[in-house]
Amino acid sequence: MPHQFETSEKTCDDNETPKYQNNYRMDPQNPFKIDLVDKIVKSVMNNRLDEFAYDDAETAKLCGDIATEIRRRVKKLNFDRYKIVVTVTIIEKSSQSVETTLGFLWDSERDKYSAFSFEGRTFHAQCSVFGIYYE
Repeated sequence: MPHQFETSEKTCDDNETPKYQNNYRMDPQNPFKIDLVDKIVKSVMNNRLDEFAYDDAETAKLCGDIATEIRRRVKKLNFDRYKIVVTVTIIEKSSQSVETTLGFLWDSERDKYSAFSFEGRTFHAQCSVFGIYYE
């Protein structure tokens, strides 16, 4: 006695593309928090520049030291997937005008920055901290 088997044919639509979902995180678990960075920048700038009088010989080293200290303290906050960039500029007050401009191309949803200005008797100081997201 012959056996009969049922067969079913599946048709595949060649125009149908498979839909995939990400199996990895796209956003940081600990995003860059501007308010925490603002507190660090304000604290360091006020402490380091409160009694400072502009001096050509000391200014370059002081800018580097302040930037290093701010960067170290911001990195301790463990913002994952962020590169930290710190710039500090000190300009002597000598009856001149100064214009500074920053330009960048970045992800407006994830990249952030903090800016702080300090006005002393003999100088003007600016600090910018950038949290740049990378995957």
